[in-house]
Amino acid sequence: MCEPRARRGAFGITGVGWVIVVVAMLVAGCGAVPNNSSPQPIKSFQREGPTDAVPVPQSDMDPEALVRSFLKATADPKSGHRAARKFLTPASSKLWDDRGDALILDEISIFVDQRNEDVVRMRVIGDNYGTLHANGQLIPADGRVETSISLVRVRGQWRIDGALPRGSMVDRDQFEASYRPVSLYFADRAAQHLVPDPRWLYAGENSDPTVLVNRLIAGPSTDLAGAVGNALPPGTALRGPVTPLSGGGVRIELTGLGNPSNRDRTTLAAQIVWTLSGAEVSGPYVINADGAPLVAERASGWQTADVSALDPTAVPATEVGLDIVSGGALLAVAESATTPVPGPLGVARDVVSADISADGTRVAAVSGVPGRTPRYRLSIGDYGGDVAEVIAGRSITRPSFGAGPDTVWAVVDGRPMRWLRDGQGTSMVPVDTSAVAGAVRGDIGELQIAPDGVRAALLVAGQVVFAVVSMNADGQVSLTSPRIAAYNIGNRVVSIAWASSTTLMVAREAPDSPVVQLSVNGTPAVGLLSGNVSPPVRAVAANSTTVYVGDQRGVLRLGSTNGQPDQYWTEVEPAMIPGAVPLLP
Repeated sequence: MCEPRARRGAFGITGVGWVIVVVAMLVAGCGAVPNNSSPQPIKSFQREGPTDAVPVPQSDMDPEALVRSFLKATADPKSGHRAARKFLTPASSKLWDDRGDALILDEISIFVDQRNEDVVRMRVIGDNYGTLHANGQLIPADGRVETSISLVRVRGQWRIDGALPRGSMVDRDQFEASYRPVSLYFADRAAQHLVPDPRWLYAGENSDPTVLVNRLIAGPSTDLAGAVGNALPPGTALRGPVTPLSGGGVRIELTGLGNPSNRDRTTLAAQIVWTLSGAEVSGPYVINADGAPLVAERASGWQTADVSALDPTAVPATEVGLDIVSGGALLAVAESATTPVPGPLGVARDVVSADISADGTRVAAVSGVPGRTPRYRLSIGDYGGDVAEVIAGRSITRPSFGAGPDTVWAVVDGRPMRWLRDGQGTSMVPVDTSAVAGAVRGDIGELQIAPDGVRAALLVAGQVVFAVVSMNADGQVSLTSPRIAAYNIGNRVVSIAWASSTTLMVAREAPDSPVVQLSVNGTPAVGLLSGNVSPPVRAVAANSTTVYVGDQRGVLRLGSTNGQPDQYWTEVEPAMIPGAVPLLP
C-alpha cells in the first residue's frame, strides 16, 4: 500500500479562496494501467466541436452539482472562461485570474464541511491527472489535490464565492471530451528531421488552421527549445486568417519572413504542411510570403509529396527484419529458421545486447561475461560485417542508435556516452546528465533515443523518464528537461523501445499488463493485450506497426493484419528460445 506525503501544489498554498494541497503518491505501483488493447497510433486531431456540451447553471442545482458542473465548464477556455464564470458571483468572477496552467482532476469527490441556509463550505478532492500549460502542452502529474471552496445564494441560486487562485481546474472526463491532441512540427538543428511537439487544443475553438499556424509561429515548447529550430523567424505573422480555397485546400498569407534561403523556405513549408496534414486539414497548401509565393514553383500550392523528404512518419527502407540475441550470438529470424548474421557477431558466444540502425546498415553490440570482475565492450560496425571495439567498461547498457547510423548511445559504468562518426573520424564523448540527476534519483539502467534523435527515454531506478537531447553553442550534448514519463506504470520497468518518435513501448515486471504503450503527449500509459504472454517479460522491441517481446518461453509478436489490430500475441516459431532477446532496425 502506498503511503501519501504532502507537497505544495501547483497553485501554491493560499490564505483565502481555495486552499490547495497536493498529496503525492509513491511512484511504485500506485497507478492503474487502463484496459488492455492492441498497439494503436495516437488519435489524430479531429476538426469538430466538443463531443460533450459545456454545462450551464440550472435553477435547481444543489451546491455539489453546481461545483461539479463548474469543473466541467472550465474546460472551455473561450472568452476568458466565460462559461465557467457563470457559476461565480460577480465579485468572484472579477477577482479570478484564469490565465496560466490548468490542473486536470480525476475521480473527484466533494464533501460538505459547513452549511447553513445561505452559505456552504465544501472540500473538493481529486486525483492529479496532469497539468495543461497555456500553450497546450500536457505534463503528467500524480498525487491528490484538495481544495476548499465556498458557495452563497444569489437570488435563490447557489454560486461560487470568494477569491480563486490563478489558473483553473478541469474535470478529466470533460477534458477528454473537449480537447484533441495535435502535433506541431519543428525541424531539428540540422534540418534533417521534423520533430513532433504535441499539444492539446480545445476542439470548440482551436480546430481552425489559423490557430495551428499561429502556434507554429509562436515556436516550440520550452523543453524542446535547445533541440529544435523554427524556420518561421522572429517577426513572422499571419496576414489575416488561413482561408479555404474553392477547390479544396487552404491559403496561408505570411508577413515578416525577411529573405530566407531556399532550404529554409522548404523547411518552413514542411513545418506548415505536415502540421496541417496531421491535423486533418487537407491540401493543397498555398503559402505566400509578403504577397508573393513562398517558392515560385509552388505558387499553385504545396502537397505532402513536395516535402516528403521531411515526412515525420517515414520509415527508412531496409531489408533487415527481426533479429534476436540468443546463445551469445546475433541471429536473423526468417519464416522457418534463424541464421547467424554474417560477420563475427553471428558466431560469437558473448553478445548480451545489440541495436541496428534504422536503415539496417550498421550494428552496435555489447559483448562480455558477468563475474566478480566483469568486463564488457561496445563494438560498432557494418551490419553483417566486421565490428570494432569503441569502449569497454564494467557495465554497458543496451546501445541505441540516434536518428541515423552515425551516432550510438550507451551508459558505460553508469555514465551516458555518445559515439559519433563524422568527416573528422570517430569519437566517444560523455553526455551531460546533470539535469536528470537533479530531477530523478537513481542509476540509469537504459537509454534509448527516439527515431528523430531529439527525445530520449531512460530507465532510472526502474522508472521511465523522458528527456530532450540538447546541444549548446560549443557542441556539448546534454539531456535536458527530464520528467517522469507516466505515473501509472510503477518502478519495475525492465526494457523500453521506441515504436515511433511519439510512442514508447515498455516491458515491466508485472503480472497484469506486463507490456504498455506510452505517448509523449502527456497521457498515462495504456496496457497492451497480455493473453498468451508468460511473464516475466524481459525485453521489448517495436516499430510503427509491430511489437515483439521476449518472455520466459521466447519471442512473441503483436501487430496488425490487413490493417486490423491483432487480438492476441502470436509465437514467432523460430525464435521460441528461452532467453531470446528481440531487436529491430
